[in-house]
Amino acid sequence: MNKIVDKWRTPEATEYRKLYQTKQWQQLRRRVLLRDGYRCQHKQCGVILKRGRTHEQSAVVHHIVAHKGDLDLFFDYNNLQSVCWKCHSGDIQQAEHYGFDLAIGDDGWPIDPRHRGNR
Repeated sequence: MNKIVDKWRTPEATEYRKLYQTKQWQQLRRRVLLRDGYRCQHKQCGVILKRGRTHEQSAVVHHIVAHKGDLDLFFDYNNLQSVCWKCHSGDIQQAEHYGFDLAIGDDGWPIDPRHRGNR
């Protein structure tokens, strides 16, 4: 594993990262991509997903509710969605970091009721 990336992860997170290498995960990941038609499911993105890890359209299978090592959540088919790398590394991780979606609606107000502007 990349030690530069791992220095930012907790020991628990480093441990459950191994789950992504299992046959069970690989099969589940493929099923989710097929179910979603190899299209990004995040908001209105809808781009066709590509193979690989370096392109902004690379396929990522995202846990909607963070699993934090919970095996039931990790392998829950209904807790997964296909997204592109760009959405996952941008909007999705930003929302996870802040605890709310930062998107602003056409009216100029945040769309997420958890956003600080809606308090």
